[in-house]
Amino acid sequence: MQETPDTTVEPLFCGQLELSEPTCMMHHMRPIKCVAFEGTLTGRRFYGCPVQQSEGVNCGVTEWVNKPWHPILQNCLSRLWDMYHEQNCGRVVDKQKYEKHLAKLKTENDKLCIEYTKLVQDVSKMFDWQDGRVGHMDNQKAVEEEEFEKKKKEVEERARLEVQMEKLKLAKEQRCILQSQADIIKNTRKAKKEVEQERDFLKIEKAKLEHVVNELLSDGHSSKEKLEKIKAILDS
Repeated sequence: MQETPDTTVEPLFCGQLELSEPTCMMHHMRPIKCVAFEGTLTGRRFYGCPVQQSEGVNCGVTEWVNKPWHPILQNCLSRLWDMYHEQNCGRVVDKQKYEKHLAKLKTENDKLCIEYTKLVQDVSKMFDWQDGRVGHMDNQKAVEEEEFEKKKKEVEERARLEVQMEKLKLAKEQRCILQSQADIIKNTRKAKKEVEQERDFLKIEKAKLEHVVNELLSDGHSSKEKLEKIKAILDS
């Protein structure tokens, strides 16, 4: 049993298999159509267990539709995924640094708010002690509360802007990941086409060589024994 690899959406190959066979190993249910999107398996179609990990045990790949890719194509896929993971790792490190910096700013901001509140209270007590009048104390308290509310709103607005900037950055990273996935699929298809063209070219050249050998044999060429050996190699 092979574990289910990561998959991607392919409109031309999706949904549940309509045939009664094959079925998944553990649940004996009709499998779903999937397209692998992981390492050297990228692009290979398979029938997989329909049970999601969150709902129970997924018994993995039921049957592969495509045979393993040509080694040349597998090497190309491996290099593409290495490049993708290298770039993605850099984004994760930058995000972690940004989160640490944001947490530091929040801590410093909370400290400033506490110090500001304490300063307001000290100033209020000083004026109360100097004036000794209730009216003045109430007025000063109202001014201090107004200043405090103003400062609080400024802090909240700055925090809201920082959160909004983080959301925009995460959305941009998500778009980059989706674009990387599209590029990998495109390059995979291109590499597969090049391998097929090279294989067809070699078949044509082999047929031409067989034709030349047969003509030489039919003409009674002096190196008949060598030609027969070449023909045996071509037939093998």
